[in-house]
Amino acid sequence: MPDSTQVPETRIAADFSQLDTLLQASPAVLYSGSQNPGTQSLEVDWVSSNLWALTGYRPQEARDPSWWSQQVHPDDLERVQVSFARLGKRREIYAEYRFRFRNTGYRWIRDHRRVCDPEVDGRCQVKGAWLDVTERREIQTRLHEREQLLRRLVETDMEGVLVVDAEGCIIEINPAGLGLLSCRDANEVIGNSLMHYVAPHHQKRFVLLARRAVSGEPVNYEFDIHDARGEPMRVETRCSPLFDAHGQIRSVLIVARDSSRRSDAAYQAQYLAHYDMLTGLPNRALFRDRLLQSMAQARRSETLIAVMFLDMDNFKDVNDTLGHAVGDRLLREVSARIVGCTRETDTVARFGGDEFGVIQTSMHSVEDAAELAERIVDTVSQPIIIDNHEIHSAISIGVTLYPFDDHHNADELLKNADLAMYKAKREGRNRFQFYVAELNRIVQRRATIERDLRLALQRDEFSLHFQPQLCIETGQVIGVEALLRWNQRERGPISPAEFIPVAESTGLIMDIGQWVLQEACRQVTEWQAAGLPPVRVAVNISPVQFRHRQLLDSIMNALQSSGVDPQLLEIELTESLIMRDADTTISTLRRLRELGVEVSVDDFGTGYSSLSYLTRFPINKIKLDQSFVRDIHKPDGAAIARTVITLGQTLDMRVMAEGVETYEQLAFLREHGCHEAQGFLFSRPMPGGAIQRLLTDSREDLRLRMLEPTF
Repeated sequence: MPDSTQVPETRIAADFSQLDTLLQASPAVLYSGSQNPGTQSLEVDWVSSNLWALTGYRPQEARDPSWWSQQVHPDDLERVQVSFARLGKRREIYAEYRFRFRNTGYRWIRDHRRVCDPEVDGRCQVKGAWLDVTERREIQTRLHEREQLLRRLVETDMEGVLVVDAEGCIIEINPAGLGLLSCRDANEVIGNSLMHYVAPHHQKRFVLLARRAVSGEPVNYEFDIHDARGEPMRVETRCSPLFDAHGQIRSVLIVARDSSRRSDAAYQAQYLAHYDMLTGLPNRALFRDRLLQSMAQARRSETLIAVMFLDMDNFKDVNDTLGHAVGDRLLREVSARIVGCTRETDTVARFGGDEFGVIQTSMHSVEDAAELAERIVDTVSQPIIIDNHEIHSAISIGVTLYPFDDHHNADELLKNADLAMYKAKREGRNRFQFYVAELNRIVQRRATIERDLRLALQRDEFSLHFQPQLCIETGQVIGVEALLRWNQRERGPISPAEFIPVAESTGLIMDIGQWVLQEACRQVTEWQAAGLPPVRVAVNISPVQFRHRQLLDSIMNALQSSGVDPQLLEIELTESLIMRDADTTISTLRRLRELGVEVSVDDFGTGYSSLSYLTRFPINKIKLDQSFVRDIHKPDGAAIARTVITLGQTLDMRVMAEGVETYEQLAFLREHGCHEAQGFLFSRPMPGGAIQRLLTDSREDLRLRMLEPTF
């Protein structure tokens, strides 16, 4: 008697065999497994047998807990894990990412994953399918690039370009078309019937022409319309049908130009509405429009875009020293270099002045943005020759990413890129920085600092510390530099690097600077009253102070109220400051010299100056910037230090080295004839009372530090 279970088992085996045959022919790999709650990585417990044929991996390999995460492209892994982390809230998720096939390298797959069973030990049980979509992605990329190229061509066209559907409604319009209709935003136009703008006496004619265009016949015609303000005009139009993939006419392309205003001035105005006249780049308005389009495309294609805000470093110095004509040529050259670093599908815009914007599209990793930003920084920093002037330009870049950035608003993205750019400037310029949410806290802290600065003088929260300056030859203390300190009553000490820029931008620096001058001179008087020999005090003057018409009055008031000899006051100015508006600077410096006040140039070697200008300035001293002192042990640093010292000797100016910290640095400076030194090797900045004790009790100790190391 036959076994009653034999037939079902045979059928089951046949069914499994047929299923396996179907899977072998399927382009999709099926799997089941669980999702690690910590890493959101997939751990496969079953996979269809066609995995081998499609990817080169055997099913048993896929059951290794780390197999899936090891094959996902490193640049995609975090994004994919974030996507699948939402499976707890959504039962089904699609994601596309690069997956390493054993024989063909990385290919794009579409992963359709869904929750199928209750959680087990906190793990989400899933089933899904992988489908190779590499060819489709490549086609999409080519189509996207072609679309972007065509869009750029349309947007740069001086003629209006419109696309209308079969019902005559506007579905696309370029900036020139918006200008033709006196509209600023495409949303004002899209969805409207084109008939709405056609003059009544030409509407019948327009209907007949539209029918001819929809039938596939190209049409050229001139007729009257009125713009959004009701202003009449005559336009020349060329109408052509647009076909879909099946050869059916789906819409009509209309190219229009204003034949009633053919003057160059009208076209120029239209051009200026969307483009920068100096460089020919899109302006901020067109940049924003393209950013909105790029964001929409990124959402559709699940790719990234980078928004960059670029600002040239020290461009004003070039304008002030070489003139605006050279500055304009520099802007055009820098624009060309930025464009040369980007792809055809990217957007480069000039916002005005020395500010630019870049939209980088179709990215798959943060590294893509970093590479472009670094390439721009390196390219812009290469020397530029204009009228025999070798200009060393530099640029700071802020970068934010979409959709990684929490903000999904175009204006917020641009603001965040701007914040990141300022962070790059604070960290040394000629570099790039990515936006992070902490920058918002920096903005809030800046507002707090501004509020507290307005009360700091009233609360007597400021003080001066002084750092000794020594003669390298004798070891004698010949002066001190006054350094401002702020001890805020609630938050304690605040760095000058943080509060001085706020004081300058708000104008508070004038009152603070006046207090510093008064306090420095008062301290010199106090030291003299204690029986100390005359000590010169150096006070830093900010650019805002120096340009203020009351600068000389402030200095004279400080000297007169304290009774200090003007020769004991030294005003320190940065190199970049004195190069701005050279004639005015020279006039102010001469008046300071007439008062008997000494003038020194701080941070020398870091700005943009020339020997011909330097010889005209009535300057007593140049200060070798500490960055060059720090690098004296390197060939380049040593060469710069020697050059600055020789320059000072040639121009009969004293040379002081800042930031001296080692005996090796001191020996180099002494050997090459540097006159004065200042730095932690001798003393840190200290309050006025401590300086008095130092000069009274430890004068010999300071001198000995100039002569030999102590171990």
